[in-house]
Amino acid sequence: MATIEKYETTSGTTRYRVRYRTPDRRQTDKRGFRTKRDAEAWANQLEVDKRRGAYVAPAAGRVQLGEYAREWLGSKHKLKPSTRARYQVVLDTFIADHAAVAIGDVSRQLVREWVADLSRTHAPASVHKTIGVLRQVLAMAVAENRLVLNPVDGVELPSVESVEQRFLTLEQLHTLADAAGDNRPLVYVLGTCGLRFGEVAELRWRDIDLDRLAIRVARSVTLVDGKFEIGTPKNGKGRTVSLPVFVADLLAAGEPDALVFPDSQGRHMRGTNVRRRWWSDAVAAAQLFPRTEKDTAGEDVTVYDFKLHELRHTAASLAIQAGANIKSLQNMLGHESAALTLDRYGHLYGSDVEAVGVAINALLTRECGQNVGTDAA
Repeated sequence: MATIEKYETTSGTTRYRVRYRTPDRRQTDKRGFRTKRDAEAWANQLEVDKRRGAYVAPAAGRVQLGEYAREWLGSKHKLKPSTRARYQVVLDTFIADHAAVAIGDVSRQLVREWVADLSRTHAPASVHKTIGVLRQVLAMAVAENRLVLNPVDGVELPSVESVEQRFLTLEQLHTLADAAGDNRPLVYVLGTCGLRFGEVAELRWRDIDLDRLAIRVARSVTLVDGKFEIGTPKNGKGRTVSLPVFVADLLAAGEPDALVFPDSQGRHMRGTNVRRRWWSDAVAAAQLFPRTEKDTAGEDVTVYDFKLHELRHTAASLAIQAGANIKSLQNMLGHESAALTLDRYGHLYGSDVEAVGVAINALLTRECGQNVGTDAA
């Protein structure tokens, strides 16, 4: 059991300390309590924590946040290069600003203050991603018994406004593809097969079976620190998607290892170059989603806006119109779960409320008909 002793500081102030044994039977103490009651409360909680296996040695939480975050990132061996680079940005900015803080001193109040500071200069989505990294770092500290609880848990974050997903009609897709000129096949592959840009940029002719009308999505490419990194698709799993005959007829097979959609120099496409060289012009020519803005002279000008990634939403919309069920759509898009697919695109499926009512009524009617007696009254 712990013992409580009174002592005087060099300035003559009375304080209390708790002498106790750690779970490994070492003698140590905790000083600085202003009242005996505070010391007793701490000692009682200490005994509870020791019995629950939740005891954390005071020295365990003295490691600095910056040092521990680097250790955490170094322990993540299965990260995609793009994810690792994103985490590194957080370590080089937000974590670096608070690198000298001991992890044991990171309280919920301190995290709330950090969230408030971030919210003044960053969008809500960025705040979520940044604090999400901090949560992972401190979760490892909890797992390693350096912290009792994760101080990030329970801290309120700013609300992220949902962005309305935009889809092209089939007519708009045709118009956009025609405006894309030589890049017409690429627009159709993205707009009907649901590939991510990184997946289509790494697509090679050996991945396309024009006879069986199928595309094997096995890899993806990401630009990290100016270098292309090839890895698995987003959820780590490959998939096979159907290739419409109309789109297949636009493709002429090349060498098996050659890129299907290379840039002008035969290398991987860069999203920034695609948007600058032809995508923006094609969107404007197709007059997609116009809005009015003021130019530098204060005059009203019409701006057209449709993002390359939104062709993936278009593919989902067209697949649903064609009768694809949720599992088929999940496979096409490469989502980890059908629940994710349903959350994003479930609203595009027509309501079955009336149909369900009709079906149940038919069932009831049939059952009732089978149970009606045939004897005369």
